[in-house]
Amino acid sequence: MALGVVAVLLVAGGIAAASLLGRKGEVPTEPYGEPAGAAPHDSWQAVSDTEAKLTFEVPPDWELADDDESLTTSNGVKLGHLADWGRYTCQGGEYGRAFAASGVAQPDRKPGKAAAELAAAVAADQYSDGHRTAAVNVGKPQSLAVDGAQGAMVRAEAALPQVDETDECTSSKGTITVVALTTAAGNSVLVIAADSVPGPDQPTPLADPARLEAIVKSLRVVA
Repeated sequence: MALGVVAVLLVAGGIAAASLLGRKGEVPTEPYGEPAGAAPHDSWQAVSDTEAKLTFEVPPDWELADDDESLTTSNGVKLGHLADWGRYTCQGGEYGRAFAASGVAQPDRKPGKAAAELAAAVAADQYSDGHRTAAVNVGKPQSLAVDGAQGAMVRAEAALPQVDETDECTSSKGTITVVALTTAAGNSVLVIAADSVPGPDQPTPLADPARLEAIVKSLRVVA
């Protein structure tokens, strides 16, 4: 994904196939269970979002953005406390393999719906380009609780349609994980986005799924 994610909104032309956005009412959730506490990571970096009432940890080789850097998704959610991993350059552009961010989603809906909408928006924003719109498949929300806060986790898969002329640098597929929790701030969210396949012209490794899951499990609610 392009590293413009760290500072600006990537405007998508729309979602070709987002399976949950057209439904009315609250999206049913499947139980996920309270995440087990992450194994101790003495060298991991703690990220604290006082506005969203959340903390999480990222591995030591992830790069933390400046405090004033943020992105606003196509569904209007401002995400900050950005961290990214797997930077590489290709044909003069700078890209990254994965990022994490937090924020507060719309308060007028339940966590499952907020997480599903945000996952779909981030997937389309990050994997659509100027010529093609990513097809987005949003999974069913899984209910969970973190430090007593109730919420839901949603995963979305994004894929660009295959055409003769493709971008040699960027990934055509990615996975977005969103955890939304009901806190004193509202619908507090953690977002993790990661490429699923490399682009044709760059060998930079993909993010380790176990590490991405460990970031999710490190999520905590603060007063």
